[in-house]
Amino acid sequence: MGARGTTGTAYRGHVFWDTDVFVLPFLAATTPDAARAVLEYRVRRLPAAQEAARALDRQGARFPWESALTGQDVTPRLVHDPSGRAIEIRTGLIEEHIVADVAWAAHAYLNWSGDRAFASGPYRSLLRETARYWASRIRVGPDGRGHIFGVIGPDEYHEAVDDNAFTNLMARWNLRQAARAAEAGAEERERWRRLAGRMVDNYDRRTRLYEQFAGFWKLEPLVIRDVALRRPIAADLLLGAERVRQSQVVKQADVLMLHHLIPESVAKGSLVPNLDFYEPRTAHGSSLSPGVHATLLARAGRLAEALETLRMTARLDLDDLTGTTAGGLHLATMGGLWQALVLGFGGVRAGVECLALDPHLPPSWRALEIPLRYHGCQLRLRFEPDSVQLEAERPLKIRLAGGAPRRAPAGASCYRRGVEGWKEVPS
Repeated sequence: MGARGTTGTAYRGHVFWDTDVFVLPFLAATTPDAARAVLEYRVRRLPAAQEAARALDRQGARFPWESALTGQDVTPRLVHDPSGRAIEIRTGLIEEHIVADVAWAAHAYLNWSGDRAFASGPYRSLLRETARYWASRIRVGPDGRGHIFGVIGPDEYHEAVDDNAFTNLMARWNLRQAARAAEAGAEERERWRRLAGRMVDNYDRRTRLYEQFAGFWKLEPLVIRDVALRRPIAADLLLGAERVRQSQVVKQADVLMLHHLIPESVAKGSLVPNLDFYEPRTAHGSSLSPGVHATLLARAGRLAEALETLRMTARLDLDDLTGTTAGGLHLATMGGLWQALVLGFGGVRAGVECLALDPHLPPSWRALEIPLRYHGCQLRLRFEPDSVQLEAERPLKIRLAGGAPRRAPAGASCYRRGVEGWKEVPS
């Protein structure tokens, strides 16, 4: 599934993390067979990813930044700007978080589907091979800490940076998941645990901020919200690529992607401080970005800002906000819109044990209704300002707003929010 699907020729149909991280969750929660097919694309190209790792004298599997038929990297090395000037493309060489993104997608599918055959087979292989890659990629320095040098994070305005927080923490998550679930020897799993524990995370406990990468705090403290008339904006075209490289202007959600994908793995209480810092600095120069911000703003209860960013996400192709819709519709933006509604405003999160619900509805909304599949159970959720209505074809376990798990019966049930929390009421 290419970044523009079959709607246009941009990116030549190549597959990016757009599919794994932005589109797959929708499929996993609605049509799990389609999500399984998306993952099969990665599973069948695992040998090519292993070959790519060996070519770099590393272990495990290194999935390509841009993939097509064979699973080998097809990222172009050069493009030409409108003036004819050649511009080097380095994403295929060093944007390596894709390795952990594939493992994350497999985990997300498993949480939604409960697919035991996948859990005992392909999932364990993907975790093992991606963990082996990180174990051979991470360097333990004289300080005893684990480092990943010379990468590009989601924010592609800054290249060849060291200790990108997103890459480091996703690698750490990957190693820990593999230590728990991968098919590997006890000694290798223990090595993964130790290495994960050593990873640099760039977190400052005083400010509760994650430094996007080593040296980011020393860059020009330029706030794109203060200098651009609107967002989304291609900040590198507005200000020049070199100035943007030397500034704190961010192309798309980077540190904030950690709070989106692995919120249980970031410091408690760090979402709002990082939203406050990074949101004004984010140009949304990538179509992937607005939906993530809308999701996180909704989770933080900042509903007016969340709605504004949701509208940006919804109108991105309808109004051609980035001037790129002629190349095809942005499937990841559509996936991001769904995630903002379901994971953000609905506060829905699938886990192995239960389905968590923590809605944050804007005052202007009467209701938000969502059809889902969870562990093979077809269900429909209806969120209203002070109630959650659930209709499920069989009993399932749910958790409301961080409370204790409870058993929801088959058929219709209703829960109302009061001063003492959520209580079941006659539906």
